[in-house]
Amino acid sequence: MRILWVRSARWLLALGVLALSAWPLPAQRAPRVELRPPSASVSASVAARDVLTDNSFDQLLRNGFPVRLQFRVEVWASGRWFDEVVDRSEWDIIVRFDQVDRAYEVVRRTREGIASLGSYATFADARAASELAHIPTLTLPPTGRQGYVTVQVDVQTLDISDLAEMQRWLQGEARPAVQGKRNPGTALTRGLRTLVTRLLGGEVRHLEARSPILTF
Repeated sequence: MRILWVRSARWLLALGVLALSAWPLPAQRAPRVELRPPSASVSASVAARDVLTDNSFDQLLRNGFPVRLQFRVEVWASGRWFDEVVDRSEWDIIVRFDQVDRAYEVVRRTREGIASLGSYATFADARAASELAHIPTLTLPPTGRQGYVTVQVDVQTLDISDLAEMQRWLQGEARPAVQGKRNPGTALTRGLRTLVTRLLGGEVRHLEARSPILTF
């Protein structure tokens, strides 16, 4: 019982710190998506800017809550009656804090696998790494046809069910956890993690961008 109480006290203390960090801060640059449309010689380039500037993200990371930026890019071809999706690409940028090494780790997860974007001593450097532009492989409409590119970015703390699988990703395991065999912690721990996640926003932001009409 004493061990359970100590763990509970630590979680409640973390909860209080996070709650205080969630108060409004002075005006900051608005989060946005930077989209460089594709051309004949260069593919599309996508980056999320000024998304993790709020200090509450640093508090979340230091208290064991990885942050994920989910990207989705779609190439559309314009039609006479309706537009159609020609191709799409999805990837994640994941930032976590390693309690052992006291360092921030940033990775990019695509359908091809996981690529490390570096390990950093400061949150500012990790945030800069998370803003590195990515050039996805996309199929474009036929030459001469018109269309456009759209981008959606969802920024969220990882859900409880994702935490164990996040560890597997970072350890290089390709297969997801077997349903029903995850063990993210006690019921008390899960409840407190869920409360913190909801307090600071399970889905913190949703960003969108769209290119002008292009002739491919």
